[in-house]
Amino acid sequence: MASGSDDLVTKFQEFCTLAGSKDKCMMTSKASGKLVADCLDKKYKSCDVKSIVDASVFPACKEKGKPHMVVNKDTCDKYITKTAHEIAKRKTKNPKLAADDAEVKKCKDDICQCIRDGGPNVKVVKESATGNVKGMTDASAYTGAHKERFDADGKGKGAAGRVDKADNSGYVGNYKGAGSYGKK
Repeated sequence: MASGSDDLVTKFQEFCTLAGSKDKCMMTSKASGKLVADCLDKKYKSCDVKSIVDASVFPACKEKGKPHMVVNKDTCDKYITKTAHEIAKRKTKNPKLAADDAEVKKCKDDICQCIRDGGPNVKVVKESATGNVKGMTDASAYTGAHKERFDADGKGKGAAGRVDKADNSGYVGNYKGAGSYGKK
């Protein structure tokens, strides 16, 4: 692999944890797709890199019968090399292109650089500049029945704040002296 393979492994691990994997050393198909979408799709728009990786690269890099690929230097190198080889075959329109061809090496260097420069794109939710979002989320300003839905800290009470449970323990609906009849 090109120099600085540790930073590539780290980038792979960032995508693993972002795509919902519990272990940062296990890359799922979803994490692989996110890596391709965030790092490689811009550079290789003409090739359908996502379908290439889904169809041939990821299955070749993972262990047979397992749903994930173990992320280490060897598997990252295999993943990048196989991706570069498949892209080079599509670009040159030569399905019998050798794996050690100059075009494959150029693609591999480009892919390594794209992964190093890129990273997981996470959407950041910003507060609305218009409207009264802050006022609507401030529970201290609520009155009436809505005030009962929140505690003193502004946290919701859940069903206890929404449901008005009737106390059916009395003789009739409004009877307040439950359990006091017949006692002296």
